[in-house]
Amino acid sequence: MRKSFTAGLLLLFMMSFLVACNQKEASHQQNPYQNLNLHISRLEGQSYTVYKKIVDNETVKTVMSVLLDVPWENAKVSMSRQPDYKIHTINTDPAISYEPVTYAVWLTPKKDRLEVIIEGKSKYGKMTKKDSEKLFSILETP
Repeated sequence: MRKSFTAGLLLLFMMSFLVACNQKEASHQQNPYQNLNLHISRLEGQSYTVYKKIVDNETVKTVMSVLLDVPWENAKVSMSRQPDYKIHTINTDPAISYEPVTYAVWLTPKKDRLEVIIEGKSKYGKMTKKDSEKLFSILETP
């Protein structure tokens, strides 16, 4: 009787553990950016200074979805000036392996679109006007 009770208790513990693991995985799949913060910097003098930290999950999700929607091209580009903004991704969960990414962002001369490169990679993209407005409003909001 004692063996069956111990076996039942062990089985119950294992089931609870598996359910908890599945719930954590499911919540991560719903918002893969829940452990991500964004640091926004702009050029001040000769270096970039962080002027805004985005920790709100919904805003992080919005920014990242806009950046993922950029029509990326494999290209090495040489811009005529330094980026207007840099967006640095910061992982807040040391248990998750994540390589930080820095997006360099330029406002076009007409100031109606944003151009982006992924630093350290040969990726360049020009955002749509709609996505540019959405991201620019987040970048400019204090």
